[in-house]
Amino acid sequence: MADADASKLAAYNQNSENFRSLNQLMWQIPLIAMSLTGGLWFGVSKTDSSPLFQVCLLGLAAAGNFGLLVVLQRLRYIMQEYLGWLRKFDPEGFVGAPGDGFFTGPYMVRRTFQLMLTLAAIASLILMGATIQQAGWIGEDSSARAVAFYERQAKDLAENYELIPFDQAHPILFNELAGKPPRSILDVGAGTGRDANWMVANGHSVMAVEPAASFRALATRLHPNSSAQWIDDRLPKLEKLTAQRFDWIVLSALWMHVHPKDRVDALARLKSLLKPAGKIYITLRLGPPDTAREIYPVTVEELRDLSRPLGLKVQEFGEREDLLGRQEVKWRTVVLSL
Repeated sequence: MADADASKLAAYNQNSENFRSLNQLMWQIPLIAMSLTGGLWFGVSKTDSSPLFQVCLLGLAAAGNFGLLVVLQRLRYIMQEYLGWLRKFDPEGFVGAPGDGFFTGPYMVRRTFQLMLTLAAIASLILMGATIQQAGWIGEDSSARAVAFYERQAKDLAENYELIPFDQAHPILFNELAGKPPRSILDVGAGTGRDANWMVANGHSVMAVEPAASFRALATRLHPNSSAQWIDDRLPKLEKLTAQRFDWIVLSALWMHVHPKDRVDALARLKSLLKPAGKIYITLRLGPPDTAREIYPVTVEELRDLSRPLGLKVQEFGEREDLLGRQEVKWRTVVLSL
């Protein structure tokens, strides 16, 4: 009889200890969730140049919170089983505190924690959706994805672009335009407005085409006195340009962003915007593709093949080093004319 009582007492002590351990673990789950979610969200804030990595981190945060929600449900169920056993063992000494209101009910703590976890998971999913939309992965073409990249990186990229003088960036174009009679110029992919500003300052009329709103805003701030006319448009269609014709069309570091399937239409559209003696100035990026920026391979040979049926002559001006110091990237300048 004494052995049986001792055995029951040992079971009671063991179950009580197990319950205390489970209770401590339940109260640690919100701390685990906060550390997990906060750390992953901080990682997202530090990787704005990689939408894919951001989406992975946000997905992990949502999955982690939903996982902890399930763990909490299971944990509280086990705790309830222990409470039931303890109540049966010592019904007179058991304190259950069975409240009947929303704030006093037995599962109020669990529900509160689960609500917090659910809200954190939903927030991660909303941010993940916004990141996917901003990156242009759903329902957008390659041009939109490239624009999305420059929208995110405009400020950082502008600092490097603006440090390079126009005559260093475009020596061929500098010789054609510096000190020459006014020309009408279309700058496609005008970026920060560095080139457009120089051309305007040298007496030429410039229409600057730039689809990234961040770049257009920076151009206005960096070159407040420029008279260049800015429009939101893009290749291959350039739909907002109608009756205008230009002496020069400038595509600086842009052609590699035009998807190969769109290049025939893009080149035909550019030709339609030329005056009879007009020319198209293009800088070709020779280097590895960059999926984050929607950069595709380009070659002079491909451009010749595309230009020939359109009656465009290609004049090549050799290869140059990258002015930003990237060893893997070279540039080749070509001029197309009728």
